[in-house]
Amino acid sequence: MWNMQGKLVVVTGAGNGIGRGTARLFSKEGAIVVLVDVDEAAGHDTQREITQEGGQALFLQVDVSRSEEVAKMAETVLNLHGHIDVLFANAAIQLSCPAADTEEQDWDRLHAINLKGVFLCCKHVIPAMRKQGKGAIVITSSGHALVTYPNCSAYASTKGALVALTRGLALDYASAGIRVNCVLPGTTDTRLVRDYIESSSNPQTTRHRLIERIPLGRFATPEDIGRAVLFLASDCASFITGTNLIVDGGQLAQG
Repeated sequence: MWNMQGKLVVVTGAGNGIGRGTARLFSKEGAIVVLVDVDEAAGHDTQREITQEGGQALFLQVDVSRSEEVAKMAETVLNLHGHIDVLFANAAIQLSCPAADTEEQDWDRLHAINLKGVFLCCKHVIPAMRKQGKGAIVITSSGHALVTYPNCSAYASTKGALVALTRGLALDYASAGIRVNCVLPGTTDTRLVRDYIESSSNPQTTRHRLIERIPLGRFATPEDIGRAVLFLASDCASFITGTNLIVDGGQLAQG
């Protein structure tokens, strides 16, 4: 259905959460998956899961905020496989803090990973896609790009910027046959969300408050988001570029 057989898919932030769940879905559809994460143990865990399920996966430890590491990753993949068909630029960290209390170094680190990291991955992968004359890029933004919570201004600013970056990239490279879209997950059962809940003054109340805001009455699973990514990366979305796909259980429909 998704025509992923033999395609080379790079997934950043593949060690946990949405990255791990999505990488496994791509593998089950026949893709060769390159798992990129700064967390070596988590990345190898994802690789082990995929290979035990009969898939093909390679883990590369990469800090996506460092240009030389991202460039080396792209070079390694091209040397091994000769092509990159899909980039899922997903790596991110969270920060929960009022804006005026946010330390400058924390702001810089958040933007270096969440925003600059996406830019660098696109920068070093797009030349190969241009040479191929085709490619698909899916970027993980967030519902925080459109609405947010208290103490999330720094995080929301990175996710809002990714929506704008998606549009710009889509226009820059449409003539090269490269499609660029982003997915906006709602509250998803990932380490980032669990950390946000546990760092609150009353985790049980915070969890209940978050679920109350979701019309479907539950958090998304990583696979819920992964299926949307798989669609946007597939030939089924061949005429879709520069758009944002909201996957939030109806939360934003409430206004």
